[in-house]
Amino acid sequence: MFGWIAGRPDHPLADPKAARQVIEELRGGDPVTRLDEATAYLESLLRVEGFRLAYLYEVIDLIDQAAKPHQRRVTAEYIGASRLTRHQDNRLWNSAADFWRALAQAYLRCLDLYQSDPKAARTFDATMPVCCARVMRALGAELKWMLLRYGPVAKYLWANAASAYALAETAGVAQQSLRAYEVAHGDTSIQREYLRLLVLGAASTDAMHPAQVELAERAIAWFSRGFTLQFDRSVGMTHFVDLATQRPPARLNKSVAASPNRRYFGIAGARSEILSLLRVVKERELIPESVRLGELHSVPLVVATLEHLLRQFSARPPARSHERRSSVLRLMVTHGYRTVRDTIQRDERNESLRPIDIESWVASDESPSGYGATIRYMRGDWVKLGALVGVKPEAARFWGIGVVRRIRREDETDHHVGVQLLARAALPVELTPIEQGRAVAEAARQALLLSARPDENGEVEVALEVGVFSSSGHFVVQINGKPYLLVPSKLAEAGDDFDLARFIVRHYKGA
Repeated sequence: MFGWIAGRPDHPLADPKAARQVIEELRGGDPVTRLDEATAYLESLLRVEGFRLAYLYEVIDLIDQAAKPHQRRVTAEYIGASRLTRHQDNRLWNSAADFWRALAQAYLRCLDLYQSDPKAARTFDATMPVCCARVMRALGAELKWMLLRYGPVAKYLWANAASAYALAETAGVAQQSLRAYEVAHGDTSIQREYLRLLVLGAASTDAMHPAQVELAERAIAWFSRGFTLQFDRSVGMTHFVDLATQRPPARLNKSVAASPNRRYFGIAGARSEILSLLRVVKERELIPESVRLGELHSVPLVVATLEHLLRQFSARPPARSHERRSSVLRLMVTHGYRTVRDTIQRDERNESLRPIDIESWVASDESPSGYGATIRYMRGDWVKLGALVGVKPEAARFWGIGVVRRIRREDETDHHVGVQLLARAALPVELTPIEQGRAVAEAARQALLLSARPDENGEVEVALEVGVFSSSGHFVVQINGKPYLLVPSKLAEAGDDFDLARFIVRHYKGA
């Protein structure tokens, strides 16, 4: 297959025999190490001149194929690990993200040569559509890895995707049925691959855990046959993209003016299929084997992800429960259940707070339901979705309790974090378990009462250390000097280090 090369450039992969050896060596060994080596070879191809287009594409294809088992294993380890050290996280993430960026750039180099060299173009016409599809596939994977760390998404990604799609449209091959890879499951098209990229980019993944981002990418790929991309804004089109800019896809509204460079898209054609799968998953509590969404995803995660996609691409955009208003508000923030509880207890007793436990954030917006703040990772990487935080505005009297619900990385250090408030005031309490009809004082547990009074169902919300809540565990709690019985109602949320539980409140008369 390398027989036609002549006038070889000065590069180790220019020699067919050496190239075969390199590709063979990439197939085994440690996945991260081999993926890094594949990235280095791809990057080196971007800096060398003299490769014939057909040969360059052949070499990139072989590196691409040899690296596939490694990138699958790296993805599985990154997504499937219950906990990674910061070093492990960075090693896996950098390896995968760098590979996909280099692969996309390598295939884009082929398209550049195709457009700049008429002689080469004649021999590459039949391959160009597949190359375009692979550009989209690699850019989509690169986007996913950016979103796994909540961005930022580089502007070049949208510019490169738009230019590749514009090339396909001009050549009249955007909707041509093709196989991006010989071992792929079913046919695709350049337009369909572009739609996968656009829908993922518009899916508001800043509220998703990494496993959910991975699942969203798989679900979008599975249902993409029902997605639509067109020149006009008709019914069912909820978003748009401008091929002449570096901007990401955006929500369509009445103020968006018509433009020949704009393309409008939506998932309306797949909505009924998504709803049908949701119905089956909910009723049977399993994911049909015929649906390729991966093996690691639970039923609740599939349901939550599909419902999220339907909301984000509905005819009406999802509305906030409360309107946010811009503000500049300094917050004291502490995190982790034990530290939050200890800080609030100290504050209640008028004791000095531990400076090491407190961070200072500046909120840029607020609403009755929470805060939005831009922060820097100054003390490690504890900020993640679902993290419990204690929050106290500068002028407030009491500490509130919240949970991190959204994260968006704005650059390498700054992150915009959305915190949902569970309570504006939390009261430290002691829960004494009831065993065999009597209160066992020596087994008392510290907790945080989040409700000022019982609701219409006679229930209150309590934050507990993880594992304390039990559906059969009754507690006695003293409030304003009076004992009350807490009867378990339900576990509302289970975090890494806390349980958020609801209890029915009753008067306690003692044993």
